Amino acid sequence: MEPYKFEMKGRAFDGSDRLDKVAAGLTALQHVFDGQFRALTDKKRLSDQDRRILQVRIERYEDGSFIAILGAIYSGVQTVLPFIQGTPNVWEATKNAFDFLEAIFKAAHGGESVTISQNGDGNTVVMSGDTHQVFNGPVYQIGTQIIGAVREFDELLEGDEVQEVALKGPNEAPVLKLSSDMKGLFLPPTRVDETPVKLACDIYDFNKYENVGKARVPVDQAIPPGNYRFKNVGDQAVEDFILSMTEAQVSLLCLIKYQHDPLSENKIAEILVMGIAA
Repeated sequence: MEPYKFEMKGRAFDGSDRLDKVAAGLTALQHVFDGQFRALTDKKRLSDQDRRILQVRIERYEDGSFIAILGAIYSGVQTVLPFIQGTPNVWEATKNAFDFLEAIFKAAHGGESVTISQNGDGNTVVMSGDTHQVFNGPVYQIGTQIIGAVREFDELLEGDEVQEVALKGPNEAPVLKLSSDMKGLFLPPTRVDETPVKLACDIYDFNKYENVGKARVPVDQAIPPGNYRFKNVGDQAVEDFILSMTEAQVSLLCLIKYQHDPLSENKIAEILVMGIAA
């Protein structure tokens, strides 16, 4: 059994604990262990049998903010990843994976291009600008499996209400730690291309309360074909978008917002519509 300590700090846990924050924190924590397991076993999802093999148990609580002492049992797990010297256990490999995620997202938010490569000795090399970093062990495999859980922790952070979320290994060794001043760090940065483009497309959904909708862009347009989320940022009336859904095709004058995720290919986050015409 590998020992862990999970701690959340902030006003939400002073004297008594806010149930919504505790529930969200423990759900994200379970997703960290699920991600570990998927990376260890090279599986896309956990079966009921897997859940019997992987058991994370809260052994006791300690006074303080919200502190839970955990034990993770990986009984019968046949590891398939190259755990090399320097990462002899799961918690240390997970720590290295979190450090890897923090490094690449800091670089991405700093406007630097990030290049990730894996060399023959099982290590991962990150190039960002003039910086060259080497991470031991299967950090990419684990990092891509736990990034969703890390973003759940990020969503949990709320100023003084939830100031810090941390998972620690043996002897208080930090595995991962997020604080409120880091909020948003692990979300992909976005950039708006300020050059307006015209798109011929089919609007098939619109929410008049949130002023957002969905459009289907065909081939031979300024952006690749596909279904995209859009937001009305101009002075166009809501009725114009509702009526546009009765048309086979409309013309949009818009800006394109791009998402730059260092763990995947860049993609269009949404279309910012400045004008619409039938």
